[in-house]
Amino acid sequence: MMPDAESELPYAGAKEMLLVDNIDDRDFLRELLERMYDELPLPKNKAKQLRQGESD
Repeated sequence: MMPDAESELPYAGAKEMLLVDNIDDRDFLRELLERMYDELPLPKNKAKQLRQGESD
């Protein structure tokens, strides 16, 4: 979908990210997000992380 996409640093110290400059095209953005969705990591369980960090 974006084979020639450029990588950019959004701010100093950040990891490189794909530059999406076609933000006014709703159909393009919808398709981009739908294609990316299955590749996104699952959210971490915050409650479980908090319990592991607590000391008794």
